[in-house]
Amino acid sequence: MKKGVKKIRVKLKNNPYTIFISDHLVKSIPSHIRKLNLGNFGIIITSPKVYSLYKSLINKTFKKSEYKVVVAADGEKVKSKEWLFKVIGQIVKSDSLNRKVFLVCLGGGTIGDLGGFAASVYKRGAPYVQIPTTLLAQVDASIGGKTAIDLKEAKNIVGSFHQPKAVFIDPVFLHTLPPKEFREGMAEVIKYGVIRDKNFFNFLKKNHKKVKNLAKAEILKVLNRCAQIKADIVEKDEKESKGIRTILNFGHTFAHAFEAGLKYKKISHGEAVSVGMICAGYLSYILDKSQEADAEKIKELIKLFSLPTKISFDHNKVYKALCYDKKFIRGKIRLVLLKKIGKVEVLEGISTKVVRSFLKILATSD
Repeated sequence: MKKGVKKIRVKLKNNPYTIFISDHLVKSIPSHIRKLNLGNFGIIITSPKVYSLYKSLINKTFKKSEYKVVVAADGEKVKSKEWLFKVIGQIVKSDSLNRKVFLVCLGGGTIGDLGGFAASVYKRGAPYVQIPTTLLAQVDASIGGKTAIDLKEAKNIVGSFHQPKAVFIDPVFLHTLPPKEFREGMAEVIKYGVIRDKNFFNFLKKNHKKVKNLAKAEILKVLNRCAQIKADIVEKDEKESKGIRTILNFGHTFAHAFEAGLKYKKISHGEAVSVGMICAGYLSYILDKSQEADAEKIKELIKLFSLPTKISFDHNKVYKALCYDKKFIRGKIRLVLLKKIGKVEVLEGISTKVVRSFLKILATSD
């Protein structure tokens, strides 16, 4: 492993692993995988977009005698039962008495979801590693072991917790990331500052231009801090059984309702999270849980990264979508609300009437 690599340990009792972060880390990944003793043949799951951009690098780095590349599909459509069984079929073809297979998820969050879930169900649990290529996957989706596929009825409805054996984060992939996808990832980055680290929040505000320009020191700081925060939270509540991991959903309850209410067509996930965080901030103020100034600070930082602060929506449709959320219990809702920048709380028992009234005001305000 090359010098200067940041190592963050995810200290889980039964499934500990390390997150490795460094510029130009990719070429040294195979040697480290060998040290993990995962097996002797790797199935690399990737997307057409990633493979077209990095075909030469992938083929030079991962020897054909030790790895097989499976090019799946781009975007959310890869998280399907059809692709799940296609991937499992490729694993079966490569598995034998002389081979012990493992998976490598090389792509964005959807590839990580599909590959991780395939690993979780193959022989009741095969080892896998994550090599995330989008900002969203690097700071969030690749860490924590959440895996899932979609059915037509709902997103992520078939899933499992299956921790990777390692996560390798290399900012080199971000240089080919479309600006829109980078902005979407920044919504999750901002979230980490809001929920856990005021200094990091202020760092993002002060250095927003450098971060957007992928300045090496600043982008490594972003990756390191977000990974550390996510690792700390996952350690305390690996399977969301204690309510601690719930704080990672700050802004997401509103976001998912916006996405569903707009039929996943007029707003992307990152855009929805941005507006969702602003909603959570102002609702926190209305419920007398935080200061209005803190909600304004979140809004201003979101603006600095060219993310939306408002969307047009039908409040009845969004409210209906919100009612399907698993956080609604017996007519009451559980939300992650702001206390101050760097600290949030999970509040249960919020009246649906309050939320509905709040959505109506949002939908009709300028």
